[in-house]
Amino acid sequence: PLSTLHSPLSTLHSPLSTLHSPQPHTTHMKKQLSSLTLALALTTASHAVTMFDIVIDFGSSTFTTSQQAAFTNAEATWESLITSYNTTGVTSGTTLTISANNPLLDGAGGTLGSAGPSTGSSFGGSYLYALTGSMSFDSADVAALETDGTWEAVILHEMAHVIGIGTLWSSSDVGIPGSQELYVDGSGQYTGATGLAAYQQEFVGQESATFVPVELGGGGGTANGHWNEGDGGFATGITRVSDGQDMNLMLMSGWLNGGSYISDTTLGSFEDLGYNTTLVLNAVPEPSSALLLLAGFMGISLHRRRA
Repeated sequence: PLSTLHSPLSTLHSPLSTLHSPQPHTTHMKKQLSSLTLALALTTASHAVTMFDIVIDFGSSTFTTSQQAAFTNAEATWESLITSYNTTGVTSGTTLTISANNPLLDGAGGTLGSAGPSTGSSFGGSYLYALTGSMSFDSADVAALETDGTWEAVILHEMAHVIGIGTLWSSSDVGIPGSQELYVDGSGQYTGATGLAAYQQEFVGQESATFVPVELGGGGGTANGHWNEGDGGFATGITRVSDGQDMNLMLMSGWLNGGSYISDTTLGSFEDLGYNTTLVLNAVPEPSSALLLLAGFMGISLHRRRA
């Protein structure tokens, strides 16, 4: 149902994050390969820093005012956390335009929706950025998501996949080697430097971790595109230093539990993808002659589970 975009230069195939509900009160979001392509476009470099800006295009959708407001809130959230592009060659006025629609897919309780990047550019730099993307939600399910209070969190999750979490971790995997290589498919080990540094500081006992664990369970669409947690959305025993919340409550894990949070690890991953964010990491102590200190640096399916 999605058209393929071709570039005279080269194309890359982008995984699409698809949301399913396999049983009552449970959402299951699958990320799968699609015919959707991300076209590589090169532009003339400049030296200005370009602010990060998301534009939501509701097109012919029939979302209610309150349902549209959830998209606007999600947009504002990511724009407040992702401030600008790291690559100075990004053209002034560049936006990430996301098409949002609510077609009838397969009826209530089945496929809830899908999301992913569709076109992008490297702007002559070392990062591959999404420039357009799409988010579709089954019109038979949207009202229930809104009623049970998970609608905005699901949008935030899917919007992050459009920006690049789990979908643009490896430029080679989408057909354009030479840009970011943060994850090897099937390894379960995310090795992006800033995401890893954030993980080491954010979670108890992870100071010497050599990778951020990535989900390998849950089947296609869940595996390799989300932070790890216990299969089915259960706790991992890895908790945040700041408040003791388990890793399984991260917004970008494969199962959406109540009270999910946007982690520093996720913001670090956005920085690995070429964005400037509000993330502030603690300074790493310098080794001294009296004592050597380890610096700590050694590297699309959503489910909802109710307790």
